[in-house]
Amino acid sequence: MSVGTDGRGRRLDASMTLITEVMERPLDPGYAAAAARRRSRGESAAGSSRSPLTLLTVVVVGVLLAAAALQARGQSTARLTERAQLVQEIQKQDDAASRLQDNNAKVQQQIESERSLRLQQQSQGGLAQQVTRLGVVTGAVAVVGPGLVLDVNDAESVDDQSGVSDPRTDTQSDDGRVLDQDLQVLVNGLWAAGAEAVAINGQRLTALSAIRSAGLAILVDYRPLSPPYRISAIGDPDTLQARFSDGAGGRDLQYLKDNFGIRASITTSDRLSLPASSGLDVRHAVPEGGVPGAAVTPLSTGTGSASGAGAKEKRP
Repeated sequence: MSVGTDGRGRRLDASMTLITEVMERPLDPGYAAAAARRRSRGESAAGSSRSPLTLLTVVVVGVLLAAAALQARGQSTARLTERAQLVQEIQKQDDAASRLQDNNAKVQQQIESERSLRLQQQSQGGLAQQVTRLGVVTGAVAVVGPGLVLDVNDAESVDDQSGVSDPRTDTQSDDGRVLDQDLQVLVNGLWAAGAEAVAINGQRLTALSAIRSAGLAILVDYRPLSPPYRISAIGDPDTLQARFSDGAGGRDLQYLKDNFGIRASITTSDRLSLPASSGLDVRHAVPEGGVPGAAVTPLSTGTGSASGAGAKEKRP
């Protein structure tokens, strides 16, 4: 009995020792030794990796990255500088063209005044009055009179896209922009309503005028205009406004406002002043019975209707 008891006691002690061993050291000694050897090799490898060659490689990579960043920043700065210079040059040339155009209009006005004076001195007053009337009709002379002013501007959504600097990368829709074809329809509507003289942003329209587009810019007689667009028309204010609103021009304007958000307003004025056109230059047309190539006066008959060759067909 004592032997059995002693045997059970020894077995119990062995079991308790095994449980204690498992609780205190759950990892097998062989695995623990292998893990220690791996840690030792890893520490040695880490120590050896911090060699001068590795540090030199890290420095070279850092220098290359810094150089690439500086080069990219330099290219961006150069592009911005070139763009600013180009914009400045365009503005400079545009101002020079405006001054030449103004001088041309003044000289042309002086020629018309001198012509009328000479005709009056030669007792040909009727002929002088006819020349003056033709100058008014054709846009060769500046005119004043009552009329209405039609202000047209892009939709507000277009103003939100003004940050796009390169129109070639602009994927936004231009439905909210005033197009050349819109100005053509509005101007023709004013002519049809009885306008006697029309100008857009100070550019007098004649029988030889054209409203075209170049990219996002609208050209009137090859002069770029920027929104908002002010269309001034001389005529009877009440009749002109009523006929325009009931005609194709008024309907098209309402359609643009309702469907594309185009902003527009119409006001009447007791006195409008429109400059003379500087683009009246007849090269091929001569009076009937005249000699081709002979010098002719810069006058043409007809009320004139603005139209743009090659207009875009975008809106119905």
